[in-house]
Amino acid sequence: MTPTMAPGLRATVSAVCRAEDLIAAIKAVTPHTGKEKDGGGVERVRVVADVERMRLALVATNRQRAAVALVPLLEVDDPTELDAETDTTEGLDFTAPALKVITQVFKSTGTERLRLDITAQTLQATDVDGLLEGRTIRIRAQGEYFDESGLDRVDGAAAVLRVCAEPIAQEASFLIPEDQLAAWKATATALGGLPLVATTGQHLLVACGALESLMGLTVLAAGDAYGTSEASLGVPACDGPAVEALMDLLLDGTPPGGEPALEAEHALVTEIQNWIRTQATDSDEGDEGPFGGDAA
Repeated sequence: MTPTMAPGLRATVSAVCRAEDLIAAIKAVTPHTGKEKDGGGVERVRVVADVERMRLALVATNRQRAAVALVPLLEVDDPTELDAETDTTEGLDFTAPALKVITQVFKSTGTERLRLDITAQTLQATDVDGLLEGRTIRIRAQGEYFDESGLDRVDGAAAVLRVCAEPIAQEASFLIPEDQLAAWKATATALGGLPLVATTGQHLLVACGALESLMGLTVLAAGDAYGTSEASLGVPACDGPAVEALMDLLLDGTPPGGEPALEAEHALVTEIQNWIRTQATDSDEGDEGPFGGDAA
């Protein structure tokens, strides 16, 4: 039976990933989901299979925090196309409890690789080479997001992207709200630590993994950080390939504001990258970065 494909997923995708990458990604991202009553789809985790770039992305947010995990795909079969060009940029939504079932099923099984089969309604994970080879778990996706009051979907990727563009604060002293510590602890446990920086915008950014190559698990997450310094080091919290990957995950392919905003986002990253390269050859003191302030 040919599956009925949802908007943004017009082909059945089959791929293989490292089990430890997917499990760590789920554990790192799901603590940052919200509750359905908060609106904006914050109770959902968006899962995007990017066949062309050979990666699977998980995106979550609860408005106060947002997290994105990029899982490299080791193998990807040719998608089973239907009647349109393959496009998985919108992805599917799953509940955090549903995704956590995957981590529970393949915990302590010696599984090194998982085969993922994704349709418009389900994500199926199968043990390829562990103690229980062939064991399979299938979870069902949520329906398409719709809010009767007209509330827009909260874009977790855009939230992280904005913090990436904020300049790093000169002083590292800041306060993380007590009610957010448990979520960050869970992310730290999943990643084996919590490498973070504070920005002048009263935010913290966690940037972990293969940020330059994207060949391994990569996690970017952002949240509130009170009391950060307004003085800037003159460099953005994060730039490079990981930031470009976030742009690919923006809902509907564009940030709020449409195409002009998308062009502005790309222009910002280009400006940041050009400025950083300039610093390697320009030793003059007092130069200002793209955000103002002294260059590092």
